[in-house]
Order: sequence, then structure tokens, then C-alpha cells
Amino acid sequence: MDVDADDYSCLLQSLKRRRALTSDELRVIAEHDMDDHQGMHCVEEDALDAELLQAQVQTEELEEEEEDDEMDCDLEPRRASEGRPLGLDLGSVRRAVRLTTSVMLREIDFFMLFFTQAIVADICGFTNWQGWELVLNRASYAGVEGVWNEVTPDEFYRFMGLLIYMGFHVLPDMHRYWGTKSLQGSWARSFMSRDRFKALLAARHVVDPATEDNQDRLKKLRYLMDHLKQKCQELFQPNQNLAIDERMVKSKGRSGLKQFMKGKPTRWGFKFWVIATSDSGYTLDFNVYTGSRDGRVTDLATKVVEALIQPYKDQGYNLWMDNFYTSPALMVTLRQIGINACGTCRINRKKFPEEFKDVKTWERKTDRGDMRWCRVEDGILVIQWKDTRAVTCLSNFHNANDSTNVTRLVKKDATWSSLVVRQPAVISDYNKHMGGVDRSDQMISSYNVLQKTQKWWKTLFFHFIDIAVVNSFLLFQEWQHSQAGDKHRLADYSHITFRENLSRQLAGLDIHASSPSHSLKPVASSFHVTHTPELQKSANNCWLCYRKSRIQRKTKFACMAPECNGKRFCIVQSRNCFRAWHSAECDQFRAEA
Repeated sequence: MDVDADDYSCLLQSLKRRRALTSDELRVIAEHDMDDHQGMHCVEEDALDAELLQAQVQTEELEEEEEDDEMDCDLEPRRASEGRPLGLDLGSVRRAVRLTTSVMLREIDFFMLFFTQAIVADICGFTNWQGWELVLNRASYAGVEGVWNEVTPDEFYRFMGLLIYMGFHVLPDMHRYWGTKSLQGSWARSFMSRDRFKALLAARHVVDPATEDNQDRLKKLRYLMDHLKQKCQELFQPNQNLAIDERMVKSKGRSGLKQFMKGKPTRWGFKFWVIATSDSGYTLDFNVYTGSRDGRVTDLATKVVEALIQPYKDQGYNLWMDNFYTSPALMVTLRQIGINACGTCRINRKKFPEEFKDVKTWERKTDRGDMRWCRVEDGILVIQWKDTRAVTCLSNFHNANDSTNVTRLVKKDATWSSLVVRQPAVISDYNKHMGGVDRSDQMISSYNVLQKTQKWWKTLFFHFIDIAVVNSFLLFQEWQHSQAGDKHRLADYSHITFRENLSRQLAGLDIHASSPSHSLKPVASSFHVTHTPELQKSANNCWLCYRKSRIQRKTKFACMAPECNGKRFCIVQSRNCFRAWHSAECDQFRAEA
């Protein structure tokens, strides 16, 4: 910054009059001072140093006051380093879709925030590499010229759109989507042909084969999974309450990663550790459980929680967990990293108070609504409340005396009546905020895109599409609420409507397009008049008799027209298979021929 002598002299005069200098004036003096003093007198230099030192001290005191204010309000979640607002990160969305104005976006724009054009282009490259390898062993996957038809990003988006369509329009088997019989068929033929769909299912590859790490048990998915996890966190800043729970992805295939969970709706499948928002069910992050190669892990739950909560520490978030994760030691650890945590707890955990382990005896002696509590290490609250059974909870931020009233139906002398009981705020808050992952599971399982496959990693690929669809739906809803003019127009916008519109847009179909028609094999207009029976020297089975009832009846009459190709038909007094075959009553048999 260039400073002339007159400006500098004015600043010095202000200094001598002890007038408070602005920050810009201090910067001018500091920059000028670095230039060999420019002939400044020693007294003036000392006075300037004193003023600069005083300004620095005032700045430090102001910063300390701001830090104290932040510590007093540590229950408000935020990211001070990034300054991100809660909810949908509109800045990231606009950068992702190159949006410059606040207009209503389409469903496909939000889905492409997760499956971006760059990642889909890479997947197409990996798929084409696998496709060329595939056609060498299975010629049926090749095109009409006997080579692999390379997939493009537009075609791969149509492929994912067809998978989404099959998720909410379910038929007994895949071939019926392209069926030509009555009551069969669907919009599938508007996306792509059946053979091309089967070829993409077989050749699909989502990682560069040259960079696969054989030590990584998720090597077939690592590239796509890391990308999806990054996008889930980047596009949404959650509200204060988060929930951690496990999720099972159904699979009947053979894999060393498959787990069994008793009591879950899906008992066999792949286990996910998931952290989601409590209010909407938005999936913020997830990890696939791959087992342990070092024997039994005693602190598995603690490691799972610490890995998932890492991006949100020291920001005042509330974390809710079930009894698989909760322990007194974990509560202390979470408090140390600035996380408010609460969850149900098993009485056999380490450092659990001995006087609270007689839960069975306490249940028999108490009435509904009774409670007891204590404080353990580092002020962790342990509370037990009697409902139908005793419920044990741990919390590192609740007050034991806070409570609310709930109504329960009780049966006495064959009569049902309402009973108002006292419920601790710990239990009430837990019931309110714990269901984030379950809410996400409900939306995914309603219209999931899972397809039967022998490859374990392809099952997880289908699940990744479901995660992207549900998260993009929630972002789309968040966008609607941020646009005041659109609230009344799409107030009843549902999940199934989002999937329909998304599938339609991925396929490039107009919302008012006509249903794709299909017909039987064309029959020439002169079919009934140009076909005549011809007597042959040898006798063969009647084609229609065998087709209808598997009965072998020999006949010498044949139809030599190109459409019939010499088929034999009975012409006797009791039946005329030739006439029946060339009439409308046998249209279905001609279509199958």
C-alpha cells in the first residue's frame, strides 16, 4: 500500500492528540514503519509503538470475549470454521448445478448432486472395460455386430432410472416388464431393451480394476462409496439432534461380509453403521461392517460411534443411541469431545452402578411411573423408570428432575382406563429423537431398487442408489421450504411422486407421454386367403394338435406359405386344424411360434 508523506503526517498529528485510530489507519502506520522509518523521530516512533501495542491488546481481549460467548452458547450446533447454516447447503447446491438464480430445480438436479456427471462418466469407463471382457465369454451380451456397445453417461442415467421405476412398479419377474402378452408389459421398453438392460446388469463396474486394493474387503465399491459419503456430508448441515443405529441390507448371496441379526425385520444381510438426522432421516454418513480380522473386538461400539461422530465434535450436537452402543465410558468420552449423548443402556456394562443392577427385583416392588437415579463418573446420569417394564437410560447432559406426563391404558377388573403417569425428560427426549435411522430405513424399504444378483457388491450398489434417492428427496423438500413461493404448490409432495418424476426425467420421458404400445407379430392382410393346404408324400405330426394337447396325430396336409414354413395340419371330418390355425382363434399360438 502506497502512503504519501502528507497522509502519514496527518496520522502522526492524530496520534499526538491521542485520538483513537481506526484499523485502517493503524495498518497504514504499520506498513509505513517497515520502510526504514522514513525519517520518523524517535519520540514519534515510541508513541506509535505504544499505540500499536494497545490496539493489539484490545483486539486480543475482544477475541477472548467472543470465545467466551461461544462457550456459553455451545448447545447451538454450527461449524465455525466453515460458517455453514443449518439444513440444505444452498451454496454447495448452486455450485454443483451451476445455478445463479433461486429458481425451482427439478428432481434430477438433486439426484445428480450425488451421482454427478463426473462419477457416472468414470463408472461408464469401468463398465465398458468390463463389457469388452464379458463379450469374449458371453456373446449374448454383444451388440448386433458381435462387439460390446459402449455405454454412455446418458444411457447409464436411463439404466438407473429404470431401476428406480422397477422399485415402485413391482412385477413377479424381470422378463414381464418387456412382455408382449395381454396384461404384461410396462414402461420399461421406453428406457431400453431387455437385452441391453441385462447386459448392463452383468457388465456394471464401479471401480477401476487397475487400482483395486486386494487388502480392502470393499475394494469393489470403495471409489463410489467414498464419493457418496463425501456428498452426503457436504450438501447438508444437520440440526441439533443426530441418531446412530445399525441397518441391514437384505441379501441371500454367499459372502463373508453377510451378518445375522436376531430380532430384526431383515435378519440376514449386510450390516451398516449409520448416522442420520433425527428430524428427517437424512443419512449423513455410514460404514459397512466388514468383520474383524484380529479376533474379537471388545470396544466395537465405541469405535463405531467415534468414527461416525468425528465431523460433529465440539459443536453442541445431541447424539441418541440404543443399548448396543451406550456405556458409561462412552458417555464420558463423548462429553470430552463436546457431544451431548443419551441412550438406553444394558445393566452389564462396565462401571454401571451395582445398586441399579437389581432391576428385576425393583420392577416387582414399584408401580408404573416410579423412577430412581444416580450420578456416576464425571457426572453421568443413570436413570431407571418403570413403565410396563423398567427402562434404563444414560445421559451426559440431562437433568434428573425434569419430567413430563404421559397417558397409558391400563386394564383393571376387565375394564380399560386411562392413567396419567410421570415420565422423565430423558425418556421422553429419547423416544422423540432416536428414530432417525429407522425413518430413513422406512423410506428406503418402501420402494427399494434391489435386484437378485450373485455378486455381493452389486447388492450394495443398489443400496447406494436408494441412499442417494432418499437423500435427494429430503434435499428437494428442504429446497421447497426455502422457497416461499413454492410451499403452497407442492405442500403434499410425496416420496413416491419424487421417485416417479425422477425416473421419468432420467429416461427423458415427457410427463404426458403416451403409454408404449406393443403388438403381436404382424400378420399379413392376405394371410387367410393366400395360404392353401398341399398334400405331401409323407405324414408328420399335426402341429396344432401337438401344440394344444401334446397328442401326436399324423397327417399329409401342409401349408407351404413362408409364414407357416411347411407346418402339418389335420383336415378330417371331425376337425380341421388347417382352418383353425388360419383363423383368429389361434392368434396366440401364431404369436408364440
